[in-house]
Amino acid sequence: MKPIVIVTDSTADLPNDLVSQYGITVVPLKVIFNGKDTFLDGVDMQTEEFYQRLVVKGQTATTSQPSPAEFADCYKRLLPQYSIISIHISSVMSGTVQSARVARAMFPGSDIEVIDSKSCSMGVGLVVLEAARAASLGKSKADILDIIHKTLPKIRLFFIVDSLKHLKEGGRIGKAQALLGTILSIKPILYLNEGIVEPYEKVRGRARAIERLAQIIADKSGGERIKCCVLHGNAPEGVERIQKILTPMVNCDKPIIAKVGPVVGTHVGPGVVGAVFITE
Repeated sequence: MKPIVIVTDSTADLPNDLVSQYGITVVPLKVIFNGKDTFLDGVDMQTEEFYQRLVVKGQTATTSQPSPAEFADCYKRLLPQYSIISIHISSVMSGTVQSARVARAMFPGSDIEVIDSKSCSMGVGLVVLEAARAASLGKSKADILDIIHKTLPKIRLFFIVDSLKHLKEGGRIGKAQALLGTILSIKPILYLNEGIVEPYEKVRGRARAIERLAQIIADKSGGERIKCCVLHGNAPEGVERIQKILTPMVNCDKPIIAKVGPVVGTHVGPGVVGAVFITE
């Protein structure tokens, strides 16, 4: 029986040390600046440079999913040695998972499972980590798939954006469209529901919104033991604040700290602060 390898895409926003630790394969999406300069997310465009271009230089960015051929190259390289489980960003948000499915069809009878996480960023990342940890322990493919499908419905992702502008321009605003036009001091707390961005509530002021975000995570976790992550887009002070508030309120050994990378950052904008958790 072949060992299992977990494949994901760069929108999972997984810290590099965890990718290396668990031998996760990451297929990059692309970021295009000013309609012409194309970079591979996390390969030749790192998070710091991305926000420098977006915030300081005021450049505009769009994104593009991997092609089926790019996934096929990845699968072709791995298939001789591994059984593949490929977990990706919500199909509502991106055509990435469809590219992966087209690539899988290029290898009839091959040992490839493609899974729509119905989430984004570390919502995908936490599921990938659960699968990768199980694979590292030598669990069977059936057991790992069972873990994945039991974990997917448990993902809870809440976040605050400085502005709805980027979600609107990127076409990912979902049901948060109803909040457009709210005054600048109001900070919407948003969440993902089946891959769709939805409004949770509105809070006046960023500091209060961060405090409220921590309280929501504490309330939703209900005192249960959780695995959690706090994440940010060019907002280290925000993530430090939420971590400080959240840590004593939840039963989580050590929250993962993650940066919102270039592709997700294009659609949520700089200043985003979020939290993701799953119950154990």
